[in-house]
Amino acid sequence: YTLFPPILKFFSLFFPATRALSVLSVDMRAMDNKKAHNTSSYKNTSLIVRRNKEFILIIRFDRPFNNQQDNVQIEFMIGNSPDENRGTYITVFIGKEKRDGRWNGRVIGTQGNGVTVGITPGASCIIGRFRTFVTVITDLGKQRTPRNPDTDFYVLFNPWDPDTDRQEYVLNDVGIIYNGEFNNISSRSWNYGQFEEGVLDACLLVLDAGKVPLLYRGNAIELIRQGSALMNSQDDNGVLVGNWSSDYSIGTAPTAWTGSPEILLKYAKDGGLPVCFAQCWVFAGVLNTFLRCLGIPARVVTNFASAHDNTGNLKTDIILDENGGVSRSRTRDSIWNYHSWNEVYMRRPDLPEKYSGWQVVDSTPQETSDGLYRCGPTSVNAIKDGELSYPFDARFVFAELNSDVIYYQSDKYGNTKIIQVDTTYVGKLLVTKRVNSNAYDDITSTYKYPEGKLHLVQKHLGMDGHTCPIPFPVILQPSSWRVRFVWMIILQSVLALKSAPKCVKTQITNNPKMAVAVGQELTAVLESSLIAPGGTLQYTDTITPQSPGKKVLMACLDCATVRQVTNQLEIFVQ
Repeated sequence: YTLFPPILKFFSLFFPATRALSVLSVDMRAMDNKKAHNTSSYKNTSLIVRRNKEFILIIRFDRPFNNQQDNVQIEFMIGNSPDENRGTYITVFIGKEKRDGRWNGRVIGTQGNGVTVGITPGASCIIGRFRTFVTVITDLGKQRTPRNPDTDFYVLFNPWDPDTDRQEYVLNDVGIIYNGEFNNISSRSWNYGQFEEGVLDACLLVLDAGKVPLLYRGNAIELIRQGSALMNSQDDNGVLVGNWSSDYSIGTAPTAWTGSPEILLKYAKDGGLPVCFAQCWVFAGVLNTFLRCLGIPARVVTNFASAHDNTGNLKTDIILDENGGVSRSRTRDSIWNYHSWNEVYMRRPDLPEKYSGWQVVDSTPQETSDGLYRCGPTSVNAIKDGELSYPFDARFVFAELNSDVIYYQSDKYGNTKIIQVDTTYVGKLLVTKRVNSNAYDDITSTYKYPEGKLHLVQKHLGMDGHTCPIPFPVILQPSSWRVRFVWMIILQSVLALKSAPKCVKTQITNNPKMAVAVGQELTAVLESSLIAPGGTLQYTDTITPQSPGKKVLMACLDCATVRQVTNQLEIFVQ
């Protein structure tokens, strides 16, 4: 009998009072978390959260969890080679072992065999899709749950940290892009569609296809800069091919696009093959989708009479030959009647505080920046103050809206002299969509002082000169009409034509699938008989709605003769 207590003690060393934990399930609470993180609009079954904000998950074990005895770590991984030092392998400890990490975790409560855990991603963590594992640690080793795609989740930027209008610049998935002339402004509706199925994955694929290191994806400045380069295919097989000719035979005319989803989804479906074709408003529209989808407040801005300073001297130099025509061989600079770019709202920790806020970013390939065709982000406030030494590309943006245009006359010997200057032509008007309205806001004063005060900034920078606009011929070629429709409503759109396009009626074909998702395109090929000036064309189609709420129908004609004929209709689906 005297040996009994030691025997009991001996057995207690090898047979603990409680058996090791085993994980039965992990519930990511996707619906509740998405509502709390303002990500419910994403058509994606996985959990989507925002940085620096807690989300909850419930781990169910095979017995009650003991906070004093059990040791559990939750692991989050991204990329092919997770590394704790690079922020691609994150561990959060719950139970008896406590460690500080990049992300915070806490046990919110227990009920039966379930444990509710709160996880807060770091404020600067990488943006992308993470994998989740739960590992039970015992004296005998570690037991990790197998890979389960249902526990994967996305982390996005958190625009609910800075103070900006999130409903318009993050959550609004339909917008308006302005074009035309400064004294005759027209508009084009654009379906950003950042929440549509597959768009989030397509945006992340853009980063993957561009080989953007994961380390860069937690830095908003770097990600925006990379995104600016990756929207164009000029040097990196980016999303869109620019085309400013009149030949779009091997692709889609820029005027025929009505939104971003079809472009991004086509790019993803084709394995990163650039999509044909785009001009400035298409680049800006797709970049806007990319930014809003990843959680960065963004808007499209149009600058009327926008200069392109090729030489970097803050001037727009136009050289005329001896006959008074533009010397194409000697004139490198140009002026567009309008040019669209993007603004992002963000803090700039690399600049003085007053230069945070709206930043210009432009993905239309114009000039290289650090070896790639991209532009920005550059502070709007810095542009206004003429502070052009701050990154990125401030001199180029300043010249787009402030450059003096110098008009030269050359003789047959190649000598030139200034014959005219215009200090007010470039950057006549800058506009963007007004919050909660389809009207535009004049934001010229955020970029530049009234011309008298601006001149002082120009003198400070050593600028002089400006000239008159250069007219360029527009050649229209007749072709068939392709009417493009976006939305899920009944279409009865009557388009009035002021001139007679030379198209002949032969057939009507249409997509047989009537039930489509928001943003999916239906194309009808209409070969129409000659329509007299002032005549009308009516086309009726039926599309079945798949979700309730406010919708916008956009229609345009993809025919060289009538490409500018567009219209839209707002519909509320119950």
